[in-house]
Amino acid sequence: MTAADNFFWTFEQAVSYYKFTLINYIGFHDKGMLLAGGCGDTNGKPQINKTEHLSAAYQFGEEIYKE
Repeated sequence: MTAADNFFWTFEQAVSYYKFTLINYIGFHDKGMLLAGGCGDTNGKPQINKTEHLSAAYQFGEEIYKE
């Protein structure tokens, strides 16, 4: 999940919903999550290419789908 800002509370609601609903209630197997804050600026322009989030997401995907 991405977000423009990177405050400590940015992903709090989404993570809580993910853990309660998808993992605990529905029973999905948790493979982890990647929370990419700081991907925008106040003008709404993407800044993700200035972070390490894209390479981290690629590596995360490779780990999930290893044979």
